[in-house]
Amino acid sequence: MPTKDRWKRDIKIRQSYICLICGKKGTDKTLNIHHKKAKKYDGTNDPENVVAWHKTCHDRYHQENGLQESDDFGNPI
Repeated sequence: MPTKDRWKRDIKIRQSYICLICGKKGTDKTLNIHHKKAKKYDGTNDPENVVAWHKTCHDRYHQENGLQESDDFGNPI
C-alpha cells in the first residue's frame, strides 16, 4: 500500500474494520473514509476528523445531508 494512503488503512484498523453506521464488518475495498468536517470547509485528515463507513452508508449520508458536519455515527451536527 502506498505510504500516502496508509492513514486511511490506519483508520479502518482503529475501527476493527467495522462501519460505525451499520455496525457490519467491511474490507479495504468496501469501507470509505468520511471526513466529519468536510475538507471543503477546512476539515483535515487528522484522526479526530475521519471515520470509516461502508460505501453505501457513506453515499446515503451525503445524499441526505450534503456536506453537513457529522458525528462518528452518521448523525448530522
